[in-house]
Amino acid sequence: MEKKIKKSTGVAVPLGALRTENSPFIGEYTSLKRFALFCKNSGLSVIQLLPVLDTGTQSSPYSSLSAFALHPIYINLPTIPMFDKCYSSDAEFKKMYDELLSLSDDTRFDYRRILDLKEALLRKLFRTMRNVENETVSKCRDDFFDFIERNSKWMKPYCVFKHLKYKYMQAGWKNWAEEDKNLLEEEILRRWNDESLVHKHRYYAWQQFVARKELLDSAEYVRSLGLTLKGDIPILLNEDSCDVWGNPGLFNMKMRAGSPPDGDNPTGQNWGFPVYDWESQEENGFSWWRDRLKSAGEYFGAYRLDHIPGFFRFWAVNEGEETAELGWQVPCSPISEKSLETLGFSKERIRWLKEPHIATELIFKKTGDLDKAYAILSLFCERIGREELWLFKRSFKSTSDLKKVSLEGFELDEALQDDIRCLFCRWWKNRTLIEVKKGQLVPSFKFGETRAWGTLSQAERDALLAAFDKSGKKQELKWKRQAEKIFSSIIPATGMVPCGEDLGVSIGCMQSVLDEFGILGLKVVRWCRDWASEGQPFFDFGSYRGLSLVTTSVHDSSTIREWWNSEKDSTKAFCQSIIERRKAKRSGGSACAVEEQDAAIWGRRFDPAVADFVLSNCALTSGVWFVNPLQDWLYLDGSLYLERAEDERINIPGTVSEFNWTWRMPTTVENLSGNGELLEKINRIVRIHDEQ
Repeated sequence: MEKKIKKSTGVAVPLGALRTENSPFIGEYTSLKRFALFCKNSGLSVIQLLPVLDTGTQSSPYSSLSAFALHPIYINLPTIPMFDKCYSSDAEFKKMYDELLSLSDDTRFDYRRILDLKEALLRKLFRTMRNVENETVSKCRDDFFDFIERNSKWMKPYCVFKHLKYKYMQAGWKNWAEEDKNLLEEEILRRWNDESLVHKHRYYAWQQFVARKELLDSAEYVRSLGLTLKGDIPILLNEDSCDVWGNPGLFNMKMRAGSPPDGDNPTGQNWGFPVYDWESQEENGFSWWRDRLKSAGEYFGAYRLDHIPGFFRFWAVNEGEETAELGWQVPCSPISEKSLETLGFSKERIRWLKEPHIATELIFKKTGDLDKAYAILSLFCERIGREELWLFKRSFKSTSDLKKVSLEGFELDEALQDDIRCLFCRWWKNRTLIEVKKGQLVPSFKFGETRAWGTLSQAERDALLAAFDKSGKKQELKWKRQAEKIFSSIIPATGMVPCGEDLGVSIGCMQSVLDEFGILGLKVVRWCRDWASEGQPFFDFGSYRGLSLVTTSVHDSSTIREWWNSEKDSTKAFCQSIIERRKAKRSGGSACAVEEQDAAIWGRRFDPAVADFVLSNCALTSGVWFVNPLQDWLYLDGSLYLERAEDERINIPGTVSEFNWTWRMPTTVENLSGNGELLEKINRIVRIHDEQ
């Protein structure tokens, strides 16, 4: 039975994108109040934020330094006691804050410059407050110490970690001196209590104190208006994070999460984030995750679990692999070597399947010198008897190890050295089976393209395929049990509405498990199509799973404006699906005027009328929530368009640049609130969805 959730329409926005008259350079926690008024007046009842956790120097909100700490970049400085004193009496402070105010003209905000300025200003404010005694500061100080004690479990490690990051000029902790890596809890507490470091550590705790106060105050205001504030919880944490550094037992540090190869990513994606050790977390009742959700529940009425398939299984690769080609699903149901032997595979045949066999000839062709070829092969491999075949040395664990091998002294130019190393890396990945544990094997993702597979008889292939199929069915049961164990523990931890990002992954049991725990799935309208049918028609918007959050775009996609103008086949199918739906709802007769208008829409350049057409039709969804990016709502007003549609997107996946995650709305929230025509257009679309 589906959980009863009120039908609602909302808006998704990165907090930093909110431009207000008081905070024109970047959105801040306090900006939510003004934005909530705009939403209330336009009928929108859900405000969905991207993550607001501390990411340090990384602008990506999904690269968290902590699972609990808020980002200090969103602190509104004038709300802090002593701000006025510093601004009026400290010329350097005034100069820096005035520079902040000046960083408001561009279409995207300068993340790094704003972060540096705020960090310097916050340090000055903290030093000033330490040296002042008055009633306001004294009360603030008492609340501050109480805040530390109530949050000491994560706060103290975080502050010690942040100070060390500062000490090492933001370098990753794996590059720190040995005495500062992976400190045990006792050593972390000893450093926290070190009198010589007390103010250095308290500074970061004070940042969190201020950030929490501002976000909590804004969240309570949003709630008072009858709106739901929805947070976003990244499933994984950056390897260079406080939690991985200070609590490595939560993670399987030998593996990295990613996604398998596909059409857009032929080598897969290696995200570089360690996967969780779910078995270890289960021993503590998943307390870390429960605490994480409880912390979010202080501010939010709903939350998005990023990459929810990860709670069922991760695609994971060994640490040191640069791509995700040699990954496998964790947990898995491996095939034992003994079972393969009963199928008629000899030990030598199994070795042929799981270990690349490199022919001497491959390297000889590169060098033209047999002795040199033998010498180079000996650096990477061990020869099989007197055969001209070689196996990789056991000391090598990944392609990163292979790339470290020096070929100096062989009188090879640099290009040829790189070519030879790349050849060894390609062969390293040429495995039909991957040994995940001693004697335990899984098929490689590209097993059908491997050299060993090509040498098998049809009978051998059929036997292996049957074993793969049997293993796959067993492991899906494992995934279901794992997800149920995790969700049964963490979902009841709060009263927030749970949502899950379940895009692009087909796990047979996933929808039934989401239904069981009342978790909303995600539907991106432009991707909800019958891909196997002619013309790839869009599914009827009214046929979506009720427990769905439906959206026109996401932060990793183009906006509807860019989609409409650049993906003609997709937009044509969208319009045709709408026309066919209208025809099916009437009985015979000639095309009605509305259908003719719909037919005329396709082919025209994107404008407010097209935006209204797309949003109004998508609002007919049966999904309980209809939440679209702010950009897509603003397209109802043609004066709010940037010159280039591509400049209005939030992130371009697979790229790292100053462009990503720095979009800023083209006008102030105050101007939006005074835009009566826009408010009425949004209200009308809200009614289409909420009143069905």
